[in-house]
Amino acid sequence: MTSPLILTLEESRDPSLVGGKAAGLSRLLAAGFAVPRGACVTAAVYRHALSTAGISAEAVWRRVLQASPEERSRELSKIRESLLRHAWPAGFQTALEGRLAGLAHDPVTRWAVRSSATNEDAEQASAAGLYCTSLGLSSPEVLGGIFECWLSLWTDAAVEYALRTRGDTPCPSMAVVIQPLLQAAVAGVAYSIHPVTGRTSQVVINAVPGLASSLVSGEVTPDQYVVEVAEDDGQPVRIRRRVLVRKQRKFVSAPAGVQAERISDSEQEQSSLSDAQLFQLARLSKQIETAFRHPVDLEWVWDAERLWVVQARPITAVRPAPALTNDECEWTRANLKETMPELPSPLGLSFLERFMDAYIIAPYRRLGCTVPDGLSCVRVLHGRPYLNVTLFYTLITQLHGNPSFLTEQMGGEPLGFTPSVRPLSGRALVRAGLSMMREWRRVVREGPLNFAVMKDMAMTYQAGRIGSLSAKEVAETLERLGQWLDGHEVTFGIAGGVAQSLQAMGTFLPGWLGEDWRELLNASLQGQGSVISAQHILRVAELVEVARNEVLVQRWFLSEGWTAAGFREALADTEFLRRFEEYLADYGHRAVGESDIMSPRIADQPDAVLVLLQTQLRVGKDVLPGEIISRQVERRQDALAEIHRRFGWRRHRGIVFRWWYRRLSRFCALREANRHHLLYYSTAVRHLLLQLGERMVEQGILTQCDDVFYLTMDERSALTAGAQRDWQRLVIERREELARDTEVQVPDTIRDWEAVLEQGSSMTSQEADGVLRGIAVSAGTATGPVRLVRSTDDWKRVRPGDILVVPVIDPGMAPLFGIAAGLIAEMGGTLSHGAIIAREYGLPVLVNVPYASSVLRENEQVQIVSSTNTVSRLVP
Repeated sequence: MTSPLILTLEESRDPSLVGGKAAGLSRLLAAGFAVPRGACVTAAVYRHALSTAGISAEAVWRRVLQASPEERSRELSKIRESLLRHAWPAGFQTALEGRLAGLAHDPVTRWAVRSSATNEDAEQASAAGLYCTSLGLSSPEVLGGIFECWLSLWTDAAVEYALRTRGDTPCPSMAVVIQPLLQAAVAGVAYSIHPVTGRTSQVVINAVPGLASSLVSGEVTPDQYVVEVAEDDGQPVRIRRRVLVRKQRKFVSAPAGVQAERISDSEQEQSSLSDAQLFQLARLSKQIETAFRHPVDLEWVWDAERLWVVQARPITAVRPAPALTNDECEWTRANLKETMPELPSPLGLSFLERFMDAYIIAPYRRLGCTVPDGLSCVRVLHGRPYLNVTLFYTLITQLHGNPSFLTEQMGGEPLGFTPSVRPLSGRALVRAGLSMMREWRRVVREGPLNFAVMKDMAMTYQAGRIGSLSAKEVAETLERLGQWLDGHEVTFGIAGGVAQSLQAMGTFLPGWLGEDWRELLNASLQGQGSVISAQHILRVAELVEVARNEVLVQRWFLSEGWTAAGFREALADTEFLRRFEEYLADYGHRAVGESDIMSPRIADQPDAVLVLLQTQLRVGKDVLPGEIISRQVERRQDALAEIHRRFGWRRHRGIVFRWWYRRLSRFCALREANRHHLLYYSTAVRHLLLQLGERMVEQGILTQCDDVFYLTMDERSALTAGAQRDWQRLVIERREELARDTEVQVPDTIRDWEAVLEQGSSMTSQEADGVLRGIAVSAGTATGPVRLVRSTDDWKRVRPGDILVVPVIDPGMAPLFGIAAGLIAEMGGTLSHGAIIAREYGLPVLVNVPYASSVLRENEQVQIVSSTNTVSRLVP
């Protein structure tokens, strides 16, 4: 049976006759997708041309595959010359004219003539861009366009591609697709998966105004977009990336063919596609992927009428990857920002990464949760650490938890995109639950014992007691302490107990108490006296009271030109000094930015606390410890009474609430106790590291003892092992890098890591009509003047009744809570250490108020209202 010479696209189903491109368009039409009408000049016409030109294609193909590059080029040139002698099949030209007349919109219709080789757009190899495409041809020029497609089969590039993809490939044949050229408003390509990472939840789109010929040929840079889609149904969720370029000209179809047209200045930087168009394209890409049963790369055109598909081929060089990558995840500085300095030391950052992996992520794995390979928990940008919020979302979801509480507990902004996550099976969940119950029992049983050991470590390794240790002895001691921590760390179990309790109460309390359930719960947690960090505040208030009652001490604090220098000599034998030394013994290991081992402790610089005490004595508005306690107790009792009043006659609600309330209270207290005593451990390690630094300075390896903090943990180990390296140069480079990073502003939340690296950050506040919004983490209402507090240098300006405005609630700021009226933080969450302390003290607190320290001005009057989650600027 004679093979047909021309077929409609609907009839072009046999790839061996019509090639991959035509067969793909036929599949699209059969599946109901919009494809411009067209015809296919089949490979039978090409084979007839070879025969009339006296060319044995198979024999020549074998020769060129085996020939040297020089011989191959000569052979291919001969083939192209021989094809010039071809003859068209009888009646073909007349049949083609008839087909074109039937397809033409009008007498001056221009045509798109595209190759459709039998090895093109195949699942194993796409041959993308390898063969000829001619746009804007007139009807008489179509025959020449067909011939050019044939010639493009016999080029060095085509043969090299065949050798690279599959050396034994049979000789391909060439069919040709002919369609009327569309009047493109915008055109481009779309990939149903990310063409680099293989992420199946991302559709990548490139677009240019007018025809896409310059885009596919690589002559211009297109507008580039990434659209996030849901993994379960392929529906677009958000536009993840939008990279726009200046577009000065476009190619359009005109009566004389394709011509360049200048784009007006006002339109050159406009997006080629609207959000709605991007969503439609993403949806279409996933629909075609489903129809073809593999990821696709499609070329599309938008004209005045609709969206058209002009090609769809398999994506061949990328393996689909449903697993998350770091660049796709969303990151936050919340939680970390409140316990670390703005720019932590390299040693502090490396310890953070190891701590999170070993003591937080590894336990999740032991529960049966999946963490994709290569996914990090911590990432650093310009010296600032970020937590992977997306990762924690997946872990909570796998354990059947409610991830909607994630932002409230961790702080920061809600996730913009939530990936598809498969929860653990029922059996696996039971195993995980039993494992957590064992961990909670271990925490309650071993926690207090571990805390005592860590406190002893701080005493054992005081600076004055380790001065005789050699570098080797210090290294051995650090190794031994690290091994101890591996076997006794309880942070995961405690954090799990707090999170589980809050999630459970967040499930039933909204229905039982109403919309203000959070405020009532926060108030009910005040004044229990069991949170060790909150007791810090009472101790400071006690010191003020003692100082006021001792004439010598009060006179010293209020003396003209007062400084804290020489306080021990000036206050010798006073009750105040004795109590102050006790305070330093109990809280001197705490600090601002205390999670970084490089941060000086309160005991290293007690002046900051003495300045605060002097301010309170000078102002004369003391807050007595007894008043603090009674105020806290009264608020807690009032909140609990209101909670039980709302339960009414439903006694079972009270029973359930009391059980979870006791559990939450216990784990909140354990959480702060664990942190407090981990900092004893940290202080011991800090003293040992400074001793190591002294030994390295003596040996001429380092310049200053604190240089050791500018090394990572692995580098510190290499240093003590005697590794030969220019350590002084490395430290200098790290210090210089830290100085450069201080000049860089970074966002608190990163939704697209690559975009932040390329474009920088944009920072905006969420203020409307003089009202800023956030999340209340401690109940109450407070009005007062703004006091911006960014470091301990600002403590001396704090007065009773001030509203403190801070980047984060650093637990090291606890001494200030005793005199402040309220607190506003740019970041934070209900589970943050600072929030727990503030809640225990009864301080009204609003967190997640973006850029509050930039928007609010020193001394301006504001009001915090926790019930409405607002900060009102009282004087516009």
